[in-house]
Amino acid sequence: MSSPSRSQRARRVPASHACDACAARKIRCDRASPCRRCSTLSIECTATRRRSKPGPKGPWAARRREARLAEDSWREAGDAASNESIQSLSPASQDDGQPQQPSAACSPDVSYRAVSTAALERYLGIFQLHLYPVWPVVDQDELRSRLRNSGDWEAYMLAAAISAVTIAQLQLSPEEHYDLVGDGARMAAEAWRIRASLDYLEHPSISTLLSSFFLHIAAANRREIRKAAFLLREAVTCAQLLGLDQAVYYRALPRDESQLQLRVVWLLFVTERGHSTRFDFPRILQLDPNLPALEADENTAILSPFINLCRLFRNFSHAVDGDGSPRTHETFAEMHARLRAAPESPHYSSDLQLADFKLTQQWMRVVLWKTSMYHVSLTADAEGDDSLSLGFPNQVARRVVQDLDTFPVHIVEFHGLGMEMKLFEIAMSLADILLCLPSALTSRESMRIGPRDVLGHLVQFMAGFRGGGDRAKLQLLYTKTYGTGASVFSIHPTPRKDDGLPCRPLSSDPSTSVKGIEW
Repeated sequence: MSSPSRSQRARRVPASHACDACAARKIRCDRASPCRRCSTLSIECTATRRRSKPGPKGPWAARRREARLAEDSWREAGDAASNESIQSLSPASQDDGQPQQPSAACSPDVSYRAVSTAALERYLGIFQLHLYPVWPVVDQDELRSRLRNSGDWEAYMLAAAISAVTIAQLQLSPEEHYDLVGDGARMAAEAWRIRASLDYLEHPSISTLLSSFFLHIAAANRREIRKAAFLLREAVTCAQLLGLDQAVYYRALPRDESQLQLRVVWLLFVTERGHSTRFDFPRILQLDPNLPALEADENTAILSPFINLCRLFRNFSHAVDGDGSPRTHETFAEMHARLRAAPESPHYSSDLQLADFKLTQQWMRVVLWKTSMYHVSLTADAEGDDSLSLGFPNQVARRVVQDLDTFPVHIVEFHGLGMEMKLFEIAMSLADILLCLPSALTSRESMRIGPRDVLGHLVQFMAGFRGGGDRAKLQLLYTKTYGTGASVFSIHPTPRKDDGLPCRPLSSDPSTSVKGIEW
C-alpha cells in the first residue's frame, strides 16, 4: 500500500480536532483527510486554525464582548448621523425648493431595541403610580399603544427617557425589584442612542420635547448641571418652535389635547424658573398672558395640586422679577403676604405633591427675602412673622423642619436635586444670619429651641439626603454650622409647645439618622 503524499500528511486532521470548515459550521467531523463533508462540498479540508482554550473563559469575557458590541453600535449610530448631516448640506440633496421629507425622523438608522416593550411598560406603570402627579404630561395609554408599533422610534426614545428618570428619582434597584431590568444610566444611554439617529432638532415634536425634559431631570440627578441646563433649554426652545407658549396655538386643538400641552408648557415654565433661580441661569420662556386656563376636571386629585403649584410659581416670578413699579417696603410686604397666603389644594392625591408645595413655598419666601435685601432696609425685630426682618430665615427654617417631620424621608427624597438645593438654600440663609448677626437671633429663654438647634436639624437631615447629597456643598454648610456654634448631633432641650417644633429631642446617635431626622 502506497504511503500518503507529503501534502496529504500536512492536511491530515489530528484525531482530537475537527477540521476548520466543520468547526466553523459547528457540525460533526469524521476527522478523515479530507473529511467526508469537505469532500462532498468540494472545499479544501484544513486544520490550521488556532485552538481556543476549552471551558469557561473567565467572568469578564461576556461583559467585554457586550461592551465591544455596544461601542460598535454607538459608533455606527454616530457615523450614520454625521453622514446624514453632511448629505443634507450638500447641493445634490436639495430639490429646487421642494420641501424635504423628514426621512431621518421617520426611519432612524437603528435596527434593534435594546430594551423590551414589556420592560418599558413596567417602568411606565411605576411612573404613572408615583411620579405622574409631579409631571402630569404623559398620556400613558397613547404612549403604550405607540410603543407596540416597532417603527415609532420617538415613542421608544421617550419611554426610555421616562424609565431613566423613574429609576433614578425613585432610586430603584434590581436587588429590591427583581422584575425590573437595567439602571438609570443604561436607560438614558438608550434614549441618547436613538436621538443620535433622529433628526429631532429639525423636526421637533411633543415627544422629542418631553424626551429632552426627562433627560434634563436624569442629568440633574447625576449632578451634570451644565448638561441639564442645555437639555432644559433644548426643551424650552422646542416648545417655542412648536408655539406652545402662544395662545393662538390652542385654538384648533381638541380640549383634552389642548389641556395636556398646556400642562407641558407650564411644567417647562415651573422647571426653568426653579432651575435658573437655583443656578443663576438666564430664563427665556415667556408665556402669553392670554393662554387658556389650566383645568382640573379630568383628574382633580392630581391636576388641582399641579395647577396650584403653577400659580405659586407665577406669583413668585412676578414677585422676584417685579412689574416695573417702585420696589418699596410696602411692595415687598405685599409680595410676601401673597406667597404666604397661597392656598393649599384640598385635593392632594399623595404626600409627594403636598411636600413639594409646602417646601417649595418656603424656599420661595427665602429667595424673595434675599431679593428684598438689595432694595429695602430690613428690621432687627426677630419676633413675629415679619417677612422683612433679619430673623426671617429662622422663621422659615422652623416651618421647614416642622414640615420635614410630617413626611416620610423618602417622599422628600423623591423630588431629587431640586428639593436638595431648596433645603440647602434655606439652611445657608439661616447660617449666614447666625454668622453675621448672631445677636439678631438670640433666644430670650435659655431652655427654648433656638435657631442654632433648628440649623442643626436641617444639616442633619441633609447629611442623609439621598445618601449624602452634594459633598462639597454639604462640607460648606458644615463649616458654617460649626462656626455658628450649632451642634449637628446633640441632644437639645425639650421644646415648648409655642416653639413650632415637634416635642421630641434629636437623636445623639448619628447611626440612627442616616436617612433623615429622628425625633
